[in-house]
Amino acid sequence: MARLVRHDRNRPYLIQVGDQNIAICACGLSKNKPYCDGTHKITRDEEPEKLVAYDEQHNRLVVELLDEHGNLLTIPSEYPSE
Repeated sequence: MARLVRHDRNRPYLIQVGDQNIAICACGLSKNKPYCDGTHKITRDEEPEKLVAYDEQHNRLVVELLDEHGNLLTIPSEYPSE
């Protein structure tokens, strides 16, 4: 089964371990996970109201989600509170 994983952040998480700064991927596109490889830079001009995916060559694809009846689903702006 395939899953769609939401990544809203377009920059890495920066953490300090001892005297070393480490960038952890938060965009989901790094080829060197969990570490950032700078690929997040291609996400900076994404339109917030659109759902996008990237292929292996980092080409951007706009995605539309449909329910089982073919109706377009709207994407929630944030996760529901638990």
